[in-house]
Order: sequence, then C-alpha cells, then structure tokens
Amino acid sequence: MWAHSRRRPAAVAAAAAAAAGLVIPVQARLNGELSHRLDDGIAAAALSFCGGLSLMTVLALFSPRLRRALRALGAAARDGRLPRRYLLAGVLGGTFALAQSTTVLVTGVAVFTVSAIAGQTLGGLIVDAKGIGGGTRQRPGARRPAGAAVILVAALLSALPRFADTPAPAAVLLPALGALAAGFALGLQQAMNGAAGAASGSPLAATWLNFCVGAVFLGLVWAVRALVRGTSGHPLPTDWWMYLGGLCGVVFIGASAFLVHRIGVLLLGMASIAGQLTGSIALDLFVPSGSGSPSALTVLGAVLTFAAVRIASPRLRGAPADGPAHGPRSA
Repeated sequence: MWAHSRRRPAAVAAAAAAAAGLVIPVQARLNGELSHRLDDGIAAAALSFCGGLSLMTVLALFSPRLRRALRALGAAARDGRLPRRYLLAGVLGGTFALAQSTTVLVTGVAVFTVSAIAGQTLGGLIVDAKGIGGGTRQRPGARRPAGAAVILVAALLSALPRFADTPAPAAVLLPALGALAAGFALGLQQAMNGAAGAASGSPLAATWLNFCVGAVFLGLVWAVRALVRGTSGHPLPTDWWMYLGGLCGVVFIGASAFLVHRIGVLLLGMASIAGQLTGSIALDLFVPSGSGSPSALTVLGAVLTFAAVRIASPRLRGAPADGPAHGPRSA
C-alpha cells in the first residue's frame, strides 16, 4: 500500500511534466515563424517573453492570491529564506532562448538539440544530487544515470535524420558547447523557480518573476545589438497567433515550478523532453512545416524517452533504491 501510494503521485507528476513538454514544439514553431518574419531571432525571443509577462501581469491584476504570493516572494528574499540570486532565474531562461535563436544558426537543429538535452540531463543529475534549490537530495544510484544515458541515445536517434545538414565538426564545436551550457542552465532555472514557488506559496509568482527578469534581460540584449548593428527594419507581423509563444512559456514554466520539488529536476527534464519529442512528431504529422514526415528513427527516439523516464524513476517502478539520500537543503 505504501509503495503504491508513493508511485501514483510520482506517475501523475511525470505525466503532467510530459504534457507540459507538449507545448514547447508549438512555442518553437511560433517563435521560429516570428523570427523569420522579423529576420531577428533575439527580437522574437524578447517578444515571446514580453508576451508571457503581459499575460502574467493581467492575471496578477485580477488575482488577489497571486498578488499576495508576489508580496510573499519579496518578503522571502528580504529575510533570507530565499537566496536573492534565485530571483534572477529568468536570466537563465532568457539565456537559453538567446542560445536557441542564435547558436542553432551555426550548429543546425540536430546538434543544438542533442547538446542542449545533454546539458539539461547533466544539470538535472547534479542539481538533484546537490539539492540545489532546496529540493530533496537524491543519490545518482544506478537507475538515474542509466535513464540519462537512454535519453541521450533517444535524442541522438531523433536528431540523426537531420545530421546530414550539420556543418563540419570543427565549425560547430564551440557553439555546441554553448548549447550544452544553455541546457545546463535550464536545469538550474527549474530548480530556482521551484524554490521561488515554494517560498511564495504559488508557482505563478515564480512564473511572473521569471518572465519579468527574462524580458528585461532579452530587451537589454536586443537594445545593445541594435545600437551596435542596427535593426532588421521589418515591421511587426499583424497575425495575432504569432504572439502566442509567451502563453506556451507560461504553461511550461508554471508547470515546471509546480512539479520540480515533487519529482526532481532530472525526471522533470526527461519527462518534458519526452513530451517535446511527442509534440514535435504530432506537429510534423498534422501541421507540417515543409520538413517532411517524421522518420522512423524520430518515432523510436520518442518512444525511448518514455522508457528513459521509467528507468530513471524508482518510485514509478516501486523500487526504493536510488531514492532521496538526504532531506531538503537550501542552496
């Protein structure tokens, strides 16, 4: 009975993380189209964050509970219950968006995807082992690294059909390392957002803060680039649906802030990756963008990601091994 009661919440949380990951390919498609219309990836990323901030601000205006959570978040930072550096988690999210909009132009989609997933997986292992963000420290054990290895194999298989378009290895080495670092930062961001959500009593407060800081960061980056190199000069598109990337980000970041303390950064990242690959396949099948139908290797990679989630989570399997090593820890 006890093992079953522990497995069910973990299974539900992992399924919720995979469902949240489904919105990421939609966001990528929307932001990609916006970037193409503007001929400016940084501007597209900044507009996406500004859209998310606008939605969260409107919600705060009509939600006394969210306003109380934001005040509680500020109080937690002032009295030291939440490290003030955690308030800058949005910079890490903005950094990932920035890397996605610039590095992928050099590395190609396949190398960026695999590098970012590798960084996110490594970050999840380290964050969980150290208890960064106040989460429960979890021993790496055997299952978690095994699951991480499977997720990397799945990423490689999924991206394999696109490697033919990748530039020479020497040309992409440094950008690929940058993508790996961006993926690592994403794991840290999820832990920091989880800590902010716990301190405020609401993951929505952490979501608002993430978009506020990320929007300011990306706006500054765009302004500096515009001063140095000028702007593309393209007008803003009038199609309203192109600006829904921020809504997708709100769903994903809010869900991540809520789930991260329940299943840890590694399992959260792996489950969301499973959702992302599944969503990408669904988009390519039902709303093709000209890249053709998903290959058998891509489908196999998506199936393997779900197997990796099952391998990495002993609670889903009912095994007590590789569980928490210590209690929650502030970092």
